[in-house]
Amino acid sequence: MTRQPSVWRLAWRVMNHRPREFWLSWSLFVLFFTFPVLGGWLLGRGFHALENGDTSRVYVFALAALLTDVLRMTTIHAGALVFTRTWVHMQTFLRANLLTAQLASGGPESGQPVGSAGEAITHFRDDVEDATMFIDGLIDISAGTVFTVLAAFVLGSIDAGAATILIVPLAGVAIATRTLDNRIKRYRATDREASAAVSGFLGDVMAAATTVKVNGASTHTTARLRTLVDTRRTTAVRDRVLDDGVQAFAQGAADVGLGFVLLVTASAMAAGTFDVGSLAVFTAYLGWLSFLPRMVGRVMARRKQAGVAFERMRGLVADHDVRNTVLTRELPIGRRESRPRIAARRPAREPLDVLEVRELTAEYPSGAGVSTASFTIRRGSFTVLTGPIGAGKSTLLRALLGLTHEAAVHGSVTWNGREVVDRAAFFVPPNVAYLPQVPQLISDSVADNITLGEMSLDQLLRALDLAVVRADIDEMPDGTATLIGPRGLRLSGGQRQRVATARALVHAPELVVLDDLSSALDVETELQLWQNLAAAGMTVLAVSHRAVALDRADQVLRMDGGHLSVDDFSVKA
Repeated sequence: MTRQPSVWRLAWRVMNHRPREFWLSWSLFVLFFTFPVLGGWLLGRGFHALENGDTSRVYVFALAALLTDVLRMTTIHAGALVFTRTWVHMQTFLRANLLTAQLASGGPESGQPVGSAGEAITHFRDDVEDATMFIDGLIDISAGTVFTVLAAFVLGSIDAGAATILIVPLAGVAIATRTLDNRIKRYRATDREASAAVSGFLGDVMAAATTVKVNGASTHTTARLRTLVDTRRTTAVRDRVLDDGVQAFAQGAADVGLGFVLLVTASAMAAGTFDVGSLAVFTAYLGWLSFLPRMVGRVMARRKQAGVAFERMRGLVADHDVRNTVLTRELPIGRRESRPRIAARRPAREPLDVLEVRELTAEYPSGAGVSTASFTIRRGSFTVLTGPIGAGKSTLLRALLGLTHEAAVHGSVTWNGREVVDRAAFFVPPNVAYLPQVPQLISDSVADNITLGEMSLDQLLRALDLAVVRADIDEMPDGTATLIGPRGLRLSGGQRQRVATARALVHAPELVVLDDLSSALDVETELQLWQNLAAAGMTVLAVSHRAVALDRADQVLRMDGGHLSVDDFSVKA
């Protein structure tokens, strides 16, 4: 197994996604923390001049101190503006890699599909937030370190003991955070899982709101939600209390450190060896000296949380390799005129002559699946896959297309005699189009649901005709521009199925794979669809149980208990 890189290396990759902007913002924040060192020193010199009666120098140092404060405020405003852009780019960079892994069909970037909408939200929102908050803390801690080192040098020239004692709170915070290492990670991981459960359940309830109401299941649904929320509350409180406890300890350690500094310098103050200027410098630095210990505690806790976040994101990307979450990627954000156009990655069309499947096996951990299925599909043929519920029909199609992530798949699939190694990458439009048993539509127009922004109007209309849905769309007030609502809510079940079918046909694929299309169609519509596909010369592999499909089939593949038998009618009397 490949050794995964550390959180520090991953953070470094994220920082350097857009290095110029990141290091500019880092420099501005470091400069912001440097100005108080200069301001405190100028204040001390001014009081020293006042003590000596040098009025002209007092005015010079006062003006310099004022200018330093103006520059400090200018720097923090500029730093905030630059870092906001950097922050957006860092988060978008991570999310783009996660999204690419989820949307890629095969290929080196294809990742494991996300379990649910709620889980996706926690990965794309919360885990990315945790990872970038660690980087935000690194900027604070590096800026605080610069201030502390410079301040310690100035204070050390006044009293070496005061400078030395500053390391005491840092050591205390480091030891405490190290002791709580495993607990911080465990609490954060548990809380993220509970958050995903609540978000996923809410998404499912909203999608099935009508089903819940008509079945009178509101009480039971609310009770289940209450249980999930109670669990989430427990995990969130536990995680937050631990996080705030670490911060409170860091703040307390910083205050204790300042108390030690006061004790060390008390004798010098009492003896009068501290002049007014030195006291002014000490006073100016006092409020800032607690910043670094507090940031050390915060960043050490965030490092554990970022480790959990990267580990969770690792499950979504190719080969479960966390380095794929930080792959270099060009993002289409920025000034409008400079945005690159992202072209769809599709394989070149390879006209189909013959598809051969040999001893294809897909076995789930439970033992269910498909065993040694073999068949041949020739160009222009109509193949029907049939069998009882649970026989393995959908599993066979998904294994053929390289979409079965949970099962161990063996066997070979050849296209025109050449074995297809990465089937998920090859079996996409324009070579293959797949319509699953439950097609998914997006809350957009009919046209965008079918073309996904890629195809011409002529191609769109041809797909509507082939899918026997053009007449329905023409009757809608806005035609192909009609908004269909979430998951196609404004369409009937048959219309949703046919719009999804049009999406599968719009690329004129070499092979069309349809999983139980007839379940939402009447017999006349299904017959017309098969006639349209035959007239267009399309090669079809379809799951169906209806006689209208079986009678037209060139061959019938019969599944039963995961085993396949073939009836070949391609040569008919």
